[in-house]
Amino acid sequence: MTDVDPQALRAGLAQLSKEPPAQGTDGGSAAAALGELLTSLAASLPVASAGLMLRDLEGRLACVAWTGRASRTLEEAEDTAVSGPATDAAVLGRPRASTDVVVDPRWPSLGPVVGGDATEDVHDPRAADPDGTTAPAAPEVERPRAVATVPVVVAGGPVGCLVAVRGQAQEWSAAEVDVIEASARLAAGLLRTAAEAESTSRLAEQLQHALDHRVVVERAVGYLMAQRQVDATDAFGELRRTARSARRRVADVAEQVLALGGLEAVVEAGRATPA
Repeated sequence: MTDVDPQALRAGLAQLSKEPPAQGTDGGSAAAALGELLTSLAASLPVASAGLMLRDLEGRLACVAWTGRASRTLEEAEDTAVSGPATDAAVLGRPRASTDVVVDPRWPSLGPVVGGDATEDVHDPRAADPDGTTAPAAPEVERPRAVATVPVVVAGGPVGCLVAVRGQAQEWSAAEVDVIEASARLAAGLLRTAAEAESTSRLAEQLQHALDHRVVVERAVGYLMAQRQVDATDAFGELRRTARSARRRVADVAEQVLALGGLEAVVEAGRATPA
């Protein structure tokens, strides 16, 4: 059983939040505070990995800060499957908690991509080479199993999400999700601080891209939902797959969907465009 101390973590978050821009917080210290926030979150729940994901310039949901490899593994898996709890949080703007993403029926394409035998646990460090000598332990794969995600909201809408990952199947309590939500609110404030203080940084560039193109992507998702009678996650998945196939940005494809009247028209327009 996992020991959880939400009050202790909230105290740590309150301490971090005492460093607002008015006290001279610049982009560098805001980025350091993001790292401290994720470290505190990972240690206090505890989880194997915590990560902050934003839409990158290509429209992917990508980690901009993380502790532990499992958040990056989740990022890569969702990019391939074009679905998952992080994608839902960033697209729908709603928290998602999964006891085990490997078998969660909400994202059937994600489990096989996460990969591995769900019953497989730890590599045996005593495994021997054929000559009888003891081989060094292989690096253990940090495979996401229990995942909780919360949208990070800036300027009235989601620009990404905060993720917490465990390496074993386990339920998330309401108190744990509350703590992650509190962390996501603080992360949003730190992102704004970093963007204001360090407008030329890659982090600020990603945040500005997410803000600039969020509306057109949301409009295209809504259009596809009505046109195809699918939910928001499926609509975004089709949009993302079309953009990836054409090696274009999601926002650019979204603009064409609205201008031309659907994904089929976008694909036909791409075929008609000379290489």
